[in-house]
Amino acid sequence: MKVITGDIRNTQTVSDAVNGVKCIIHCAALIDTAIFANEAELNSVNVIGTKNLIEAAIAYDVPSFVFVSTIDVLCGSDPIYYGAENTVAIPKHHCFEAYSKSKLAAEEIVIRANGTNLTNGFDFLRTVVLRPTGMYGEYDKYLIPGFLKTAKNSDGCLPRIDNTFIRVQLTYVGNAAWACIKAKQKLESDESIGGEVFFITDDTPIMDPFEFAEPYLKSCGLRLSQRTYPYWLLISMLSIFVFFVKLIRPLFPVPLPPSMNPGALRYITNIYFYNRNKSTLRLDYEPIFDENESQTKSLQYYSNLNLSSN
Repeated sequence: MKVITGDIRNTQTVSDAVNGVKCIIHCAALIDTAIFANEAELNSVNVIGTKNLIEAAIAYDVPSFVFVSTIDVLCGSDPIYYGAENTVAIPKHHCFEAYSKSKLAAEEIVIRANGTNLTNGFDFLRTVVLRPTGMYGEYDKYLIPGFLKTAKNSDGCLPRIDNTFIRVQLTYVGNAAWACIKAKQKLESDESIGGEVFFITDDTPIMDPFEFAEPYLKSCGLRLSQRTYPYWLLISMLSIFVFFVKLIRPLFPVPLPPSMNPGALRYITNIYFYNRNKSTLRLDYEPIFDENESQTKSLQYYSNLNLSSN
């Protein structure tokens, strides 16, 4: 295997990487879910970087392109119950506005490129977009580590937030990776999936995210609060705080961590779960890691995390 480390914004690096390949699986992205996210940087990496890869695929006759997007392009204040690709609308306001919009713009580039003539004049580019739900497992730096660090900074106890009914659907990273392989294989044999969007989930239970995090908290010597804190109170306090930060920000720029984004609070206290029938029927995708395997592998990873440096 040849490894090239580089920046997808660098067209020469991209050209070197794709020359001679038959499929591009595009997973690279900048994730910035802070309320004052760096929109220019998000656009530069997620949008321009994707455009560079598409242009390189056309120039170097790469016939297949799999783009790993995110289900966050659909997550707003409204709950999603067993959402399918053709039933869930893009929200007016996303939980993570700048990040989600950058990924949505990248999706549009990829979908528009489907069917484009390659440079050789004979073949066409076929593209698909995968939207995995929030992922956990090896190399996770955001989801479960966010819970772990919050607990560590709260005397070893993760505050639990109550919002009547909370359910989210997460996907083990190994199954998301397998979906990429299945999409690649299917593009080689079935051109009809070109230009399509697919939801990617697995058999991880749909559950309260705080309960989901509890085994990983325990593996790190942390715990979940038995007491619950009302969502309405926390969102009110956080929204007021952010309002005043925005007022003084032109004079005194105040950096806020992603956890201080009201959208993040809405995200983890809402209901989001999806229907993967389309990916099963059209991509022949089925998870290869079951619930127990996914948790075992994830426990091994999270229990060895250095929370001081991640």
